[in-house]
Amino acid sequence: MAIGKAAKLKELKKRLHELEEVKLKDALSRYGEAYQESSAAWNENAAWELADEEVSVLRAMVTEVRTEIYRLEHPVPGITSYQDKKSSK
Repeated sequence: MAIGKAAKLKELKKRLHELEEVKLKDALSRYGEAYQESSAAWNENAAWELADEEVSVLRAMVTEVRTEIYRLEHPVPGITSYQDKKSSK
């Protein structure tokens, strides 16, 4: 069953909102807490390392979803990703 372009965009925007407004905010909160608890030894703190990894993964997921949205909204030859658009400015 093929999903229409409008439905796909709606689904992706909902996913992006969830990633940015819920998951990434929570991960950044845990990241900050782990950093504060670790003081000067932040680079040796397992909780901070896990939070840092989670933030990195979520940011990559956000970029991936933005890229998909961009490709659907702007099917322009030569620009295939959100990152391409940003770097061309």
